[in-house]
Formats: sequence, C-alpha cells, structure tokens
Amino acid sequence: MSFNRLISTRSYTSISKVHAVASKGFNLQTDAYAKARPGYPKLLVEKIKGLVSSKNNQVVDLAAGTGLMTKHLVNVGLHVTAVEPAENMRRKLNEVLPLVPCLPGTSWDIPMEDESLDAVVIAQAFHWFDDIQTLRELHRVLKQNGYGILAWNLESQRSDWVRKFRNEYEVYDKDVPQFRKMKWRKVFETREAHSLFKLPFQEVKFENDIRVYKPDVWKRVLSKSYIACLDSKEQQRLQERIESILKAVPVDDQNRVLIPHDSFLVYFEKRKKKA
Repeated sequence: MSFNRLISTRSYTSISKVHAVASKGFNLQTDAYAKARPGYPKLLVEKIKGLVSSKNNQVVDLAAGTGLMTKHLVNVGLHVTAVEPAENMRRKLNEVLPLVPCLPGTSWDIPMEDESLDAVVIAQAFHWFDDIQTLRELHRVLKQNGYGILAWNLESQRSDWVRKFRNEYEVYDKDVPQFRKMKWRKVFETREAHSLFKLPFQEVKFENDIRVYKPDVWKRVLSKSYIACLDSKEQQRLQERIESILKAVPVDDQNRVLIPHDSFLVYFEKRKKKA
C-alpha cells in the first residue's frame, strides 16, 4: 500500500491545543530528552508486534517525541509513521530516523485516513490528552480489530534511592498530568469509550532496569517537561539536591548507576461496527 494513500487530506489546526507545559518543556529540552530517556524492554516491544497482525503492519507512533519508541517499532519490522506536534522534537526525530515519515499532528487530529492503521502506539504521552476526543480519533484511524496501545516507563519504587530521587522532583508536577497519578484511566470508564473499544483494557508490567552514566542522571530529570519549564535558579537548586542523593549511589566500572524502571503496556481493541 502506498504511504501517500494513508495520509489524510483533512486540514489540521489543533496543535495549538497541546498542553502548555508539554509544548514548552519538550521544545526546550529536546536534546536532553533524546539522550537521557530510557528505551523499552524487548518483551514489551515484541508484545506490540504480536498485536499487529496485518500483512501491511501500518502503525502510527503518536506523540513520537524524538523517536525512542519509533526506533523499537521499526527494528521489529513494522511500517511506522511518526506523528508529533512539537517542531523541535520532529526535527530531532528526522535526524535520528531519516527514513521514517514524521508528520505534525495531535491525538485529536491524526493526519491519516479513516481505517488505515493496524495500531496506534502512544508511548510516555497519553496522560497529556486522555480525553474522549482522543479515543474517537483513534477509533477513526484504526482498521477493524486494530489496537490502541499505550506504554510508559517509570522510575521504580523498588529502589530506596530512586524513591528519594523522585520525591525531590515530583513536587513540581502537582498541576501537571502524569501517568503515575492514574487519572488517564477515567476516560475508559465512560459509556462512549466502551462503545468504541473492547474494554476493560489489557495491561502488562515489565521490569526495565537500566544503567546510566552518573553525570547523565540530571539530564534525565531535566528532560521532564515540568522541570524544563522551571527558571534556571530553581533548576540549579534541584540539581544540587539530586546530586547530593547521587553521592551515595554506587557505580560500576564505567561510572554508571543502576536505575530500576517499570514499564507498563496497556492495549485495547477497536470494536466492530454494528451492522
């Protein structure tokens, strides 16, 4: 199938609706995001591949950022189109994955034709746009029996030092949508959501422990949109507190610390239209 046949000719005007913190923060710290954010475990990516049963394997990575998930999807043989509202993120994704089409768009206006996709993958982002309009748009672009797929990485409370680490920066996200607050689940409780998808959704948790060079741990914190939006003096104060915690954290022979992560996968199938 020609890629051009998948692209919608509708007019898209909703990028201005993107949450202000997400838009500002991710544009400010694109390089930090690309360098410091963790990837996803092999078992999670293989599970996504298994859900995409079509021969065409047409997938959109929605809110693709700098292409962290996009790269995984391409590597397992899926035909991926990236959709991302932030211009700086799109630019970085094009540098990293020049052969992957990358289009401007949002969860409310996905630039693809009706029933053209086997899956829409949303990694580390659904909490920014967890509304019924998003579910309607996913339903529109998915083929019959196509899947909406959500994924998140979260620093794990399995580690005492990570618990202290998170306590330092999570105080800044009180008014900001975040996965860990679980408010994104509410939209799936609505009657309309049940009419669009086979619910309740399925969810799987994976361990995803990674080693990070000690100097890059701060970059990981700075890549969070609500930290990127802080003024420089507040960022410096936070960095000092983070580095104080890190002093007691052991490193390997390459000066890397082990950061336990948990990876979460949520997926739900489009309902067939009633005859």
